[in-house]
Amino acid sequence: MPFKGKKCTVVRAFKLGCRNGLRITAVWASLWTATLQGAEKLTVVEIKVRPVDAKAAAMVSYTRDVKPLLESYCSECHSSDEMKGGLDASTVASLIKGGKKARPAIIPGKPDASPLVEYLRGQREPQMPKGKLKLSEDELHLIRSWIAAGALDDTGKMAVAKANAAPAVHLGFNTNDPATEAALKILVFSVDNGERFIAERTFRTAYLPKPPPPPKTKEPAFNFVDQFIVTKWEQAGLKEATHAPLVCSDTAFLRRIYLDVTGVIPTLAEAQKFLADKAPNKRIRLVDELLSRKEDYAANWVPFWEDALGSVNANLQGGIPTHGSYRKWIYQSFLENKPYDVMVAELIDPLMPDYQKPIVSEPNGAREVTGYIQNATHTQTIQSAANVAQTFLGTGMKCASCHNHFLNTEWPQARFLAFGGMFATNDLESIRCEQHSGKFIAAKFPFELPDMPDDVPKDYEQRLHRVTQLLVDPTNPRFAKTIVNRLWKRYLGIGLFAPEDDFRLDRPASNPELLDWLADDFIRNGYDLKHTVRLILTSRTYQLKYDPALEDHFDVAKPTVARYYRSPSLRKLTAEELIDSIRLATEQKLDPMKRLYLDNASTSLTRALGKPASRNEISTSRSEDVAVMQSLELLNGEDFYHLVYNGAVLDEASQSKDAAKATEELYWAALNRPASVKERRATEPLLTAGGKEPVGDVLWALFTSPEFQFIH
Repeated sequence: MPFKGKKCTVVRAFKLGCRNGLRITAVWASLWTATLQGAEKLTVVEIKVRPVDAKAAAMVSYTRDVKPLLESYCSECHSSDEMKGGLDASTVASLIKGGKKARPAIIPGKPDASPLVEYLRGQREPQMPKGKLKLSEDELHLIRSWIAAGALDDTGKMAVAKANAAPAVHLGFNTNDPATEAALKILVFSVDNGERFIAERTFRTAYLPKPPPPPKTKEPAFNFVDQFIVTKWEQAGLKEATHAPLVCSDTAFLRRIYLDVTGVIPTLAEAQKFLADKAPNKRIRLVDELLSRKEDYAANWVPFWEDALGSVNANLQGGIPTHGSYRKWIYQSFLENKPYDVMVAELIDPLMPDYQKPIVSEPNGAREVTGYIQNATHTQTIQSAANVAQTFLGTGMKCASCHNHFLNTEWPQARFLAFGGMFATNDLESIRCEQHSGKFIAAKFPFELPDMPDDVPKDYEQRLHRVTQLLVDPTNPRFAKTIVNRLWKRYLGIGLFAPEDDFRLDRPASNPELLDWLADDFIRNGYDLKHTVRLILTSRTYQLKYDPALEDHFDVAKPTVARYYRSPSLRKLTAEELIDSIRLATEQKLDPMKRLYLDNASTSLTRALGKPASRNEISTSRSEDVAVMQSLELLNGEDFYHLVYNGAVLDEASQSKDAAKATEELYWAALNRPASVKERRATEPLLTAGGKEPVGDVLWALFTSPEFQFIH
């Protein structure tokens, strides 16, 4: 009997080795045996089948229901371009024709006798799709129902019906609403595109269904956020539902909130003032006070968005055009608390009043365009589309650029290329693994939105305008949810869905009700980032005490494990937060013009701390890993030495004759709290002799301590 698959490969290698007189060692033999056993253990993924209801089966459409499934699961290997086994699964006719092993692939009226179904179920080997995620029970049932009803091809009928259909009248909004009425008037009469943009948002928000109210709970809750969190505790039967975990100390909250809002720790005076305050609402007042410090709030957001947009300070790097510099625009946008949808539109839509226009240059006579959206080549276009999807939809599409996505069947290549065409001057060609097909994919937005136009403008600027409209639309299922999830991760350490750039249908959020509510609330409050930030920061959930035993984690091998947010996650300070905080601690003031994000230089210290040397790749998060190079820089680095062993605080403490007082000031300056008895006993003898070096050593120990390096 001929060998097949993995067993065939191993046995052939074994025979070849014997013929060549090679000695088969115990290790090789063990590996051979284990491989054979592994081959034997390959199992079929069972997919349950349900009885087919004739009436329901008659309602299944090939074009609407079945064809998208076949494109998602089968087109990579069985299309008109790639016909493995001689099978083309792209049309009903080619399915009936079948392939080399099974003619036909489908037998109308007999789903369970159809080879296509047998391969999908694993009744024929190998189970399809080979080596990838198998169909769900519902997906298989759709295909079986369609075949049972006769495997009718409604491609032409669906196209004619769509073309002849009367314009849909959507009654999902209240035309008597004053805000909607005002928005309609602006849309009809205004010539100001910025004004029209806001009116469109108001009009489209009326399409949203009224969200269910936040669940009620008896446990302590500072706002609606906590009600969703505690409800999950109750549903899971956690003890925290009846014995709520403690909130953090004032000292921990003080440092946490300063770093999260301003990007730096408080001064000695600010820390002492807050901790001395006995008012019961002092935490809320501090949140509001820090959010009103517009300059610090804006400066703290710049590094994140420069990373996310690929912002650099040069138009060309090595002759290659960059995405451009957005530092000033980011800062100004957050200084004004510009609505988030307006910010995104200004990046992409040429019709927006403050559109960030690309810069055209001609170095060496070659025309180069520096801008956020680049489409001079096929590769640039799909990279631009992928960047937009990653940053603003939280969706990783890059893997679908030259083939169907291996790990997420939601993104066949054709769907991604259709989206990419929205950023191009024309529809994109299907190029699979560098092989041109000559087949062009019609541009199309990847999500169906209420009353969404079917046409795609041919004019390039109008095309960008249309994709922007659909991207930021209130009914877009991912736009608002992606940014509120990023806010949640920024302040709690781990998102409601994770990873934050892998929003997908087959992995629901850990608290989908909270994600839905936060997104809806964000939209109805005009895409106001500060509104949602304040909501999160004033919640009891944000203010919980850090407890490593309750801390949530994301394991890529177990992506669906529940997260309950009974403790914030430990967060490592970014390079900007760490260096700016040390500068503030040593001087007790920080010149806004000397904040690290404004420094274009890349040093061994900043690189070790995670600040990118350049931003050639889009990134929405810095690494949380603690690397060896970081430890070496903190131990022996010259830059870190000069950062720590200088400053007014060091000078004052080194000249003080009172070691106890100097110790207190150093702890207040660095850790924003008084020294403990144990810490005073260990530190005061070091400072008795005076001099800068002992004081610097104490500061170095404080700045490299976990209490300073992490947000607890």
